[in-house]
Amino acid sequence: MKILSRSLVIFLLILMTACGYHLRGFFDMPAWLNDVGIVLEKGHRDLPNLLQQQLEAYKVNVVPLSEARYILIIKNDQYRQEIMSVSSTTTPRQYQVFYSVHFVLQEAKGKMLIPAGIVEITRQITINSDRILGSDEEETLIKKEMREDAVLQIINRLSKLEPN
Repeated sequence: MKILSRSLVIFLLILMTACGYHLRGFFDMPAWLNDVGIVLEKGHRDLPNLLQQQLEAYKVNVVPLSEARYILIIKNDQYRQEIMSVSSTTTPRQYQVFYSVHFVLQEAKGKMLIPAGIVEITRQITINSDRILGSDEEETLIKKEMREDAVLQIINRLSKLEPN
């Protein structure tokens, strides 16, 4: 019985890896993508730090611009909201929040590798009129999570690059 269950577990592991299954957030970064400098032209001040942490977690060396072979430029980021539903007193009850980050990746010499990358994240926020302060804190937390998700999407995009 133990042999059968062990064999089944091994078979399932082999099957999952053979079909290309990856856990969310785990990427294989190209070996040639190293010595990356990060520039924030316009956007949330947390983005460069979040990007640096994620790149370094994937063994990509993040360096000052003067030493960079590749430059990841955050052109801008933007939040926008749309009202999804209103209460009987016409106060907004539910929003849909959109977050987009525009970025480019280029060689230090100027050749564009990703000329106009955009990642977009969408979330819904429900406003509880009994807990306005809690709703504000929830919105702040959701926006932070959206920035983290955007960084993971940028890392995913970088992991798919072909060598130049």
